[in-house]
Amino acid sequence: MRIGALLGITVGLAACAEPPTSITAARMLGQQASASAAVVSTKLTRNYSRMLQVSCANDGLGEMVALSGQIEIQTHSSEDANGGVHLMTLMRPSQVVGVGLTSGLFYRGTGATFENEGYAADGYPAVLSSVNNFRIIGQGPGNNLLVHMTVHQTMNADGELTVDVDLSSQECK
Repeated sequence: MRIGALLGITVGLAACAEPPTSITAARMLGQQASASAAVVSTKLTRNYSRMLQVSCANDGLGEMVALSGQIEIQTHSSEDANGGVHLMTLMRPSQVVGVGLTSGLFYRGTGATFENEGYAADGYPAVLSSVNNFRIIGQGPGNNLLVHMTVHQTMNADGELTVDVDLSSQECK
């Protein structure tokens, strides 16, 4: 089931980072909850440090890039009047920079991941949509790694997967 797998990847990304450096609860702007709905919004920043292979770097020979910085994670969850749960998550790199271990060139991490999930009170029907755009931008031509992923899944009231869209691409520029 991809819904669980994608959630696992997202949680794994957050878990690979260091413990939160700040947590601030705040209501998302423009979101009004009904009197019976429970609403929780959070914003946290996690330290990020990772080695990543950039295959198009170093004149196409590839190289490992040591990246570090922070990942900002914003979540907004609510419960509707029927007990259904709705979750929106936005993750984006903040001040993520790196250096190529072979070339010594500098890189920066950009992009964002947006997820939107909705579950009925008993778990079904369920909908998951996720768009991930991740970029490692290097100095000079041909050192940019661009990753895009779009996932959309819908499960009906019986828990059967009825829609499954999984589009992903990786490009060097």
